[in-house]
Amino acid sequence: MKKLLFVVALIATMVSCQQPQQVAAPAGGTTTKIAYINNDTLSVYYKYGEDRYREFQAKVEKSQKQLQSRAMKLQKSAESFEKRARAGLMSQNDIRKKQEELGLKQQEIQIAQQAQSQGLSAEEAEIQGEVRRRVKEFLDAYSADKNYSIVLGYSDGVTSTVIWSTPSVEDITQVVIDGLNKEYEEELNAQTSEEKSK
Repeated sequence: MKKLLFVVALIATMVSCQQPQQVAAPAGGTTTKIAYINNDTLSVYYKYGEDRYREFQAKVEKSQKQLQSRAMKLQKSAESFEKRARAGLMSQNDIRKKQEELGLKQQEIQIAQQAQSQGLSAEEAEIQGEVRRRVKEFLDAYSADKNYSIVLGYSDGVTSTVIWSTPSVEDITQVVIDGLNKEYEEELNAQTSEEKSK
């Protein structure tokens, strides 16, 4: 699983966040405030997402190594069996039993691979959901404070929502990244303080 796929899937669902405020300009002539975020930049510099992805990637690699180890043991066992069978060192009954045993072990590995894949996919979806939730919560508060009616997201490598904008549409990417990272840093500091006090 590549980082790019994770990041694109993670951010693609954040393409547009809208406040539950009135989008049309009120009768008093107030204009609608719109801002945008570069999703590519957000995905690279949001530390919480990076940390969670790094942990996830380590788990994927560990799981893959475990399965590879099991598959290699099975392969060595099969090669040893084949040599002994060719050399005539096994009875037909022993050959049949060993073939059945190797077939069952191969099925176990395949089942473990499928279970691992499903579990990792579920965990990846959970991480993506948590990142979306955190970004949306931050944007809810930030947009209310700055009176934005709409916050759009765009990505350079994907069909963009924002192709061009007037100077009155603000790029709040860095402000959002800084705010999210500050919240995450405070969360980490609180966890560290809590662990030290135990």
